[in-house]
Amino acid sequence: MIKEVIKRVLEDYQIGQTYLIEQEIPSWSQDLHYKIMAEGKRYSARFLKENRSPNDVFGTITDEILTEQVKFCLFLVEHGIPFMRLVTALGDEPYVIVWWKGEKYRFIMFEWIEGRHLTNCEEDMAWKFGKMVRRIHDISSAFKSSVFPKRSHLIGYQQFTNQLWATVGSSSMLDNTELQDYLELANKHIAAAKSLEMDYIVQTDLNPLNVLWDENKNIIGIVDFESIGYGDRIEGLAWLIKWYSRTNGIKSMEMSPEVAEKLLQGYGAFDFLGFDDYDRLSSLLWLSGCMNWNFVKETISIFESSNDEKLKVHLHSYKKRGKKLTSLISKSFLSQ
Repeated sequence: MIKEVIKRVLEDYQIGQTYLIEQEIPSWSQDLHYKIMAEGKRYSARFLKENRSPNDVFGTITDEILTEQVKFCLFLVEHGIPFMRLVTALGDEPYVIVWWKGEKYRFIMFEWIEGRHLTNCEEDMAWKFGKMVRRIHDISSAFKSSVFPKRSHLIGYQQFTNQLWATVGSSSMLDNTELQDYLELANKHIAAAKSLEMDYIVQTDLNPLNVLWDENKNIIGIVDFESIGYGDRIEGLAWLIKWYSRTNGIKSMEMSPEVAEKLLQGYGAFDFLGFDDYDRLSSLLWLSGCMNWNFVKETISIFESSNDEKLKVHLHSYKKRGKKLTSLISKSFLSQ
């Protein structure tokens, strides 16, 4: 029983034996995540596997990488960022190794942050968020790591594209023309998004479900840590534009160029984004929404069902999404 595992591991934190699991938090990965109450305080309690996903594009979190991620969490808190506050185990250890059902987990605990997830973005929110992210990125530039690899998202996009090309080659579906055209378009965007000079900084996953707001729509907490690693600044900015231009929730494809512009203004993007960066940023936006793991999973599932009509509808919806994404920014934005 997971309750007994948590009870046992809390002994390493000198936290009382009486505790309550208030909520199990859903996860896209194979992590186990709980909101618990112990001795009158709430905590985020998490069990992490090394191999967290069946898709190796996401990589693994080794013990060394997890330790470095914790260091970055502490670094942000020390610099006034409202990030998760780590609760250390005995001996000042950042996490505890737990074996459960024959598998290794790393148990890590943070103070719980109460707040609201706001995914219906508006101009004022986007501006505030852009300003906060710029502050985080500027601070992150001073964090140097020999542990985190410098890895472009383009490597993952190319792996996804190659995976789908392989699926096409082994498929019994009669007409693969539309998917082949889509994959050729993806390769064009990958080529356009490449850069000889990348501004690698340590970043975390700042999607709306990892950001907490108060009742006055001020940011009071950021709760992601397991995605921390080096990333290119402009690649990260593309993801933020995709997420924070949505005016009707994170699952909606209603996106606003005006809200996207406010995010860029809050970030102060115009002091480093030049006119020549337009094509790259536009292609990165397309790739973030149209060559991600959700698209790949769904496409492979359709192929396995050999449903030609469903594939056409699927590709058509993503083509519409791609046009919306690339329309979020215009060259006039980047010439300000």
